[in-house]
Amino acid sequence: MNLQQLYDLFGDKLYHYLTIKLGSADDAEDVIQDIFCRLARYSVRLKFVHNLQAYMFRLARNEANSFLKKKIRSRREWEKTASFPQVIRNSFSNTDAQKAQLVSESLARLPESQREIIVLKMFEELTFKEIASVCGLSINTAASRYRYGMEKLRSMLEG
Repeated sequence: MNLQQLYDLFGDKLYHYLTIKLGSADDAEDVIQDIFCRLARYSVRLKFVHNLQAYMFRLARNEANSFLKKKIRSRREWEKTASFPQVIRNSFSNTDAQKAQLVSESLARLPESQREIIVLKMFEELTFKEIASVCGLSINTAASRYRYGMEKLRSMLEG
């Protein structure tokens, strides 16, 4: 598979995921560029990939984490500068604006580890097996973080 085919297949999903993870569309574009530059340099590795979707999201996650380490020194600083609720709100289509606002604010209050898994499951439609591969977790850990995150989200939305 060439880079154009990879981009056509995963570009939009990676952009969406990275925009939510990074809290910035501009940063997401920069990271996607880094991902595809890396793929161009190391395209031989793709021959050994069994699950291309999980591989692409794992690569995106790793690049995003490296980007954040370089750009921002602490998670608190990121939370102050990122417009995370707006990014989440923009990912809802044909939804009541007030509901989207409430969900986005609630998602923003979840721990990063739970929020990321919920985003990968609900928005990007990855399986728990793929999420586990992306995040370097066991399937059970990915599923339990999803379950705990959804419970917290439900209680925030009901309360």
